[in-house]
Amino acid sequence: MRRTFLQLVSLAVAGSWAAGALLAATPSRNGPKHLDGTIPAESVPVHVLGGFLVVAQGQIGGGLPRQNFILDTGTSPSILNTRVARQLGLALAPAKVAAIGRDAEVAVTSVPRLRLGSLQVEAATFLVTDLTDVERAWNIPIAGILGLDILGKRSFRLDYERALLEFGEVSTEGIPIGLSEGLNLPIAEVRINGKALRLLVDTGSDHLVFFTKQAGAVLPESSSAPLQGNSVAGGIPVRQALPLEFEWSGRRFQQNALVVPGRVESLFDGLMSVRSMGFRSLAMDSRNRVVYLQK
Repeated sequence: MRRTFLQLVSLAVAGSWAAGALLAATPSRNGPKHLDGTIPAESVPVHVLGGFLVVAQGQIGGGLPRQNFILDTGTSPSILNTRVARQLGLALAPAKVAAIGRDAEVAVTSVPRLRLGSLQVEAATFLVTDLTDVERAWNIPIAGILGLDILGKRSFRLDYERALLEFGEVSTEGIPIGLSEGLNLPIAEVRINGKALRLLVDTGSDHLVFFTKQAGAVLPESSSAPLQGNSVAGGIPVRQALPLEFEWSGRRFQQNALVVPGRVESLFDGLMSVRSMGFRSLAMDSRNRVVYLQK
């Protein structure tokens, strides 16, 4: 069992990246806004913190009450907070994971049961790491971060405008993005100055982000002073890039971007923030392993 765990996390890339300024923003005290005043069946209310970070309540194990989970398409495998793993008395195996910014020492475990609305998952594998900094930044307890390895076991639609996570059949409208094999990460191919770059479609990021070792040749240079970013692996230096245009799925987009100097990721060249791109919803077709971004 331990050998399987170590093989799994050696391939993992944990996202949950955000610019430092917004990560430290005070979350809204207002509850989710449901336009019709009701919560439909097969749906879970969510909170959208800082305009982009999605949090929903789920139950893990059999003896703990419902707790807060971040829903993040840029994290795989899903992550459990060390505090919660200890509360559940779960057996942990040591491992390393490549997270944006640096390699991180983590553990890995098997969670007996997770329930999020009508989604129920048995015996799921989670990375285990300390999420105290995330809890402190948002001033709320966080039990874990759920990626598409968990959420994608059923089709769903994440509606930012109505603050709802809706399970069930989804519309195929919008821009489609297939999932990478093994890690269930949605990776889009964009073109900048004629060069193809791969971007991880990330609900846990508030900016368009590039890694310079892959993308530096086509990105406009910037002389801005370094900023401080944050990931689940800790703080990382970033720089503000000049505004840029790129082509994706037959459309043209213009965005400000951040650059992480000297970083290398094997699967992608940067992060595409769902909310900074102006998308109002994200749908996941679990049968065909396709994510749709919808305006």
